[in-house]
Amino acid sequence: MTGHNLLGVVSEIINLLKQCGRADKAAWLQERVAVLEARDAVADAREYATNELHGVVLGMGGLMDLSLVPEPGSAYSSESARERLDELADILYDLTR
Repeated sequence: MTGHNLLGVVSEIINLLKQCGRADKAAWLQERVAVLEARDAVADAREYATNELHGVVLGMGGLMDLSLVPEPGSAYSSESARERLDELADILYDLTR
């Protein structure tokens, strides 16, 4: 997918989730980002983290299953948050194949 990078997409998902009261899932994603960014991470660890990111899109309890309720002051409405998460999840899925 042209114009998208994995860490940028995941960072945007993390931000959206934090604005919608899903800090638990945002923290889980941040842990995978930390592995991908770690200079001393071995290739197997990076591959495992990437596979986990791929699996979280459609997996049970994954991004597509989340209910989103934006926090007061969020830039999102419930509808716009769902639409944006769906877009980002599609991109994430493609980037992690």
